[in-house]
Amino acid sequence: MSNLETQNFEKGRIKALQDERVYIQKKTFTKWANAFLEKVRMEIRDLFSDLADGKMLMKLLEIISGENLGRPNKGVLRVQKVENVNRCLKFLATKVYFENIGAEDIVDGNPRLILGLIWTIILRFQIQEITIDLDEDEEDGERKSAKDALLLWCQRKTAGYPGVNITNFSNSWRNGLGFNALIHAHRPDLLDYNRLDPNDHIGNLNHAFDVADQQLGIPKILDAEDVDVNRPDEKIIVTYVASYYHYFAKMKTEMTGGKRIAKIVGMMRDVEKMEDDYEKLTSDLLQWIRNKIKALNNRDFPNSLEGIQKELIMFKEYMTAEKPPKYRERGNVEVQYFNIQARLKANGQKGYVPPEGMLVHDIETAWLQLEKSEHGREVALKDELVRQERLEQLARRFSRKAAIRESWLSDMEQILEENIVCNNAAQTEAAVKKHEAISAEILARKDRFRALNSLASELVQGNYRAKDKVKQKDQEVMVRWKRLLDKLDARKSSLSGFNDLMSMFREIESITEELAEVETKVKADDCGKHLQATEDLLQQHALLESQLAALTRRVRKLNRNQAKLIQDGGKGGPGHREAKHLDNKLADLNKNLERVQAVSNARRANLDTAVRYYQFLVDTEQEERWAAEKLEEAKLTSVGKDLDAGLKLLKKHEALEAEMQGRWRRCEQICGVGQDLVNQGHPARGEIGARIKSLMDRWKQLQDAAATRRTRLEDALEAQQYYADANEAESWMKEKMPLVCSDDYGKDKATAQALLSRHNRLDQDIRAFKVEIKRLEELSVLMTKAASEHNISPAKFLSVPVENGSADNGEPRADGDDKDEEEEVVEVPREVEVEEIVEREMMQDVVETRKIPQVRAMYPYKGQGMAVEKGELENFRPIFLKQIDQSALHRNVLYLSIFTIA
Repeated sequence: MSNLETQNFEKGRIKALQDERVYIQKKTFTKWANAFLEKVRMEIRDLFSDLADGKMLMKLLEIISGENLGRPNKGVLRVQKVENVNRCLKFLATKVYFENIGAEDIVDGNPRLILGLIWTIILRFQIQEITIDLDEDEEDGERKSAKDALLLWCQRKTAGYPGVNITNFSNSWRNGLGFNALIHAHRPDLLDYNRLDPNDHIGNLNHAFDVADQQLGIPKILDAEDVDVNRPDEKIIVTYVASYYHYFAKMKTEMTGGKRIAKIVGMMRDVEKMEDDYEKLTSDLLQWIRNKIKALNNRDFPNSLEGIQKELIMFKEYMTAEKPPKYRERGNVEVQYFNIQARLKANGQKGYVPPEGMLVHDIETAWLQLEKSEHGREVALKDELVRQERLEQLARRFSRKAAIRESWLSDMEQILEENIVCNNAAQTEAAVKKHEAISAEILARKDRFRALNSLASELVQGNYRAKDKVKQKDQEVMVRWKRLLDKLDARKSSLSGFNDLMSMFREIESITEELAEVETKVKADDCGKHLQATEDLLQQHALLESQLAALTRRVRKLNRNQAKLIQDGGKGGPGHREAKHLDNKLADLNKNLERVQAVSNARRANLDTAVRYYQFLVDTEQEERWAAEKLEEAKLTSVGKDLDAGLKLLKKHEALEAEMQGRWRRCEQICGVGQDLVNQGHPARGEIGARIKSLMDRWKQLQDAAATRRTRLEDALEAQQYYADANEAESWMKEKMPLVCSDDYGKDKATAQALLSRHNRLDQDIRAFKVEIKRLEELSVLMTKAASEHNISPAKFLSVPVENGSADNGEPRADGDDKDEEEEVVEVPREVEVEEIVEREMMQDVVETRKIPQVRAMYPYKGQGMAVEKGELENFRPIFLKQIDQSALHRNVLYLSIFTIA
C-alpha cells in the first residue's frame, strides 16, 4: 500500500473507533438516565434528540439532585427549548464549573457536547461525593476523592480474589471477575465466586449484571459486548461502578444506625430538665420582648409639644432602667442553650433543637426587632418633636401675616369706593392710568394671599392643636380678598369703554403713519434693468405686501371694535362726544388703505411683467447656445470604422435626439411666454418676436442635421453588417476549398465510396449556402444604390488593406503589373470630443511605412487563370472592385483559400 492509502486507512480506522465509542457512551448514558427517569414514568429513546426540548433533562436533574428547577416550558418552539436547556445549564453552573457547552448545542443535537454534559452530571452527582480514608483505622486520616477514591475502594474490596487486579477503569474489568468480586465482598450469599470461569468474559459480565439488577436493584446500563473489548470506555465503567459504591455505602449506614439510637435515648434523659428550664426562660423573655415591641411601635403621640417632651423622658427611663436586666437574662438563656449542646456533643448525640420559635436565633431575631423598634420610636419621637416645634413657628407666622393682610385690605377697600370722573378724553386717560396703578398694586399681592392660604392649609394638614381657629381666620381673610377682587373687576368694567375708545384712537394714528410709509415705497417706478435687479425689487415688494396685509388686519379689527362699541352703547357708544370723531377718522383710514392697496397691486403687475421679460431673454440666450452646440455635434460626418464603432455612434446620436426631444418642450414654453408678452403689447415686442424667430430657425437647422446624420449612420451600419456577413462567407468557402480541390480519389472502392459520400454532403452544403450568397448579392445591389444616393463609398468599410497605386475610387491599376506591390498603411480618423476647437496650420514630417507581403500556396491548384504548385511563393494580390459582383467575390475567396501568409 502507498503512503496515501495507509494514511486514509488510518484516518478511517480512527474515525470508526471514535464513532463506536460515541455509540457505546450514548447507549450507556441513556440507560443510566432512564434508571432515574422511570421513577416518573419517563424514558429517553434517543439521547441526542430527546434532550433537545430540555424537559427530560430538567426532570433528570431534579431527581438526581433533589432540588426543584421550576416548571418547564412546552418546548415546542426553538426559543422555548433553548430557554429550558439554559435553565438546566444555569443550575449545573452553580454545582460544577464547565465551559464550551451552550443551549443551542444541546437543542441542535451535538453528540459530543451532549455526552460531555451527561458525563459532567455523573461526575458531580454520582462520583464527586465519593471519599475514602487512606487509613481505615483513623477517622481523621488522609482522604482521596472522586475517581481515585472509587478506584481505591474497588481495590480494597476485591483484594485477594483470584483473577482480579483492578488498576484502572478500563481493561481491568474486561473479564467480568471484578464486578462479581464486588458483589461477593458485600453479599457472599448471592453468588459462588469459585464457580466462575476466568476465560468466559461474556458469561462473567452477564452474571454480575444480572445479579446486580435482580438482587440489588442496580440498573443494567452496560452490555457485556461493550466491556469485553481491548480497551473498554472508561466513562461507562466509572458510571456503573459508582452505582455499586452508592448501594453498598447505603447498606453499611443502615447497619450502624441501630447502635447509635440506644445511646442517644440514654443521653436525652439527662438533659430533659435542662431543656425544660431553657424553654421556660426563653418563653418569658420572648413574651416580654413582644410586649415591648408592641408598645414601642405605638405611634399615637400627644398632639402637643409638652406631651412629646414627656414621651421622650419615659423612653430614656426605659433604656436606662428597664432594658439592662433583660439583656443579662438573654445572656443566661444563651449560656443554658450552649450547656445543653455541649452535653449532647460530649455524649456523641444529636444537638438539641428547641421548639419552634424558641431557638437562640429566634431570641436574637426578636432582640434585633426590639432594637429596631427602639430605634424607630426614638426617631419617631424626635421627628414628632421637630414637627410640633415647626407647627408652633408656623402658627406664630400665620397670626402675624393675617393681621398685616387685614390692615391692607381695609385701605384698598376705601380706595376702590372713590367715584370715577370721566367727562373728556384727558380725564378718561387719567382715570384709566390710576385704575391700572391700583390694579397692579392689588394683583401684585395675589401671591401673598395665596401664601397665607398655603400656610393655613399646612397647619390644618399638620393637625395643629388650634387648627380650627387657624382655618376660621384664613376663611375670613380670603372672603375679604375675593370681595376686593370683585370690586376691582367692577371698576375695570366701568372704565373699559373709555379705555377701548382711547386705544382705538391711538391705533388709528399708528396705522395712518405706517400706511403713509408703505404708500411712498409702492409708488416707485423703477422695475430693474436686468433679471437679478427685478427679482430683488419683487422680493422687496413682497415684504411691503406682507406689511400691508398686517395693516389691513389691524384696520379690520378696528372696524369690528367700532361696531361692538355701537352695539354695546354705554359711555363709549354713539352718545359719547368722541364717538363721531372716531367714525370720521376710521372712514378716512379705510379710504387710504384702499388707495394704497390699488397702487401696490399695480406695482406687483409691473414687476411680474418685467421678470417674465428678462427671464425670456435669459432663456432664449441659453437655448440659442445649446442649439448651436448640438448643431456642431449633429453635423459630424464620421460613421465609424467598424460595426461596433458605428453602433456606439448611433447610440450616442439617439441620446442626442432624446435630449432634443426633452429640450423641445422647454423651447415651446419659452416661445409661449414670449408670444404672451407680444400679445399683451410689451414695449419690446419687436425684439421678442425676433428672438422667437431666431430660436425657431436654429431649432429647424438642428432637427434637419440630426435627421441627416441618423440616415448616414443607419446606412453605414447596414454596409458594415454586409461586410461582416461577407467575411463569414469567405471564411466558410476558404474552409471548404481544400476539400473541393483535393486530388485524393481513394486507394480502393471503400475509401472512394467514403470520399464520394463526403463530396455529396459537401455539394449539399454548397447548394444550401448558395441562398446566403444570393442574399449578399441582392444586398450589395441595394447598398450600392444607397451609397450613390448618400455619396458613401462601399470600399470605405472593407477590412482588407488598400493597394499602393489604387485610384481614389477603389479601382485596380490599369497597367496590370505583376511586380511586387506595396501595402499602404491607412490611418482611419476617429471622432474626438473636445470642449474647444482651435484651427491651426502645422508643418509636420510624415514617415510612411510600406510592406511587401508574400503568400505561400497551401496545395497545388490550376484554374481561374492561375496555376501554382504546393509551397510556391507569390506576391499578395487580392482583387479590389469598384462595383461588387458575385464572380469577383468568388475569385477573392478562392485566392484567400489557396494561399497563406508566408
